[in-house]
Amino acid sequence: MKKLITMISTAALVVGVWSALAFKEIKETAHADSHSNALAKVYKSTDELVENSNVIIKAKLPNEYRKEQVSEIVFYVYEVKVDKVYNNETDQKISEGDTVEVYRVIGFDTGGGKEMADIVAPKFQELEQGEYLLFLNGSYDEDLKKHILIPNLPHQLYKSDNSKGLNSKKSVDSQFESIAESEAFPSINEDDLLDAIK
Repeated sequence: MKKLITMISTAALVVGVWSALAFKEIKETAHADSHSNALAKVYKSTDELVENSNVIIKAKLPNEYRKEQVSEIVFYVYEVKVDKVYNNETDQKISEGDTVEVYRVIGFDTGGGKEMADIVAPKFQELEQGEYLLFLNGSYDEDLKKHILIPNLPHQLYKSDNSKGLNSKKSVDSQFESIAESEAFPSINEDDLLDAIK
């Protein structure tokens, strides 16, 4: 877990420094509210998303989540039901029909009773119920004694554009839309994902 916390803390620090440098430009363009999630790295193709993930699944997310803090990092943890496994390069066995925990980084606890420093813009922190395409990174955590799966980018998640909830039935070729207002890579087609994995 120490390795995971170090990796997330370093990423948050880099985003924070870059954000401070980019603030003036964002303020001048007057798009800070609609593009606040654009301050972090953004993958611009399906190939990049696949290359930077060691687990790729299609899963149904419930409305419910729990808030969990590990050291200074704040997570929303979702218990997701796996519909399809596209790729799994970890030692965690994941099969269709399994329920797995997905730890989504939300913020950084600055301590001293101060407000959490957001890593994900507040309006994108809670995920809507539905079917998602998840690009994850995971490993076994010795401190927590369990496998941890984390989206490779906390704000770049894709929800089925036809998702009606947990009872939704999908065709093999589905379109998934970005949950954030992303112009860089707004949607993914399941056929393109399968091509990128090959």
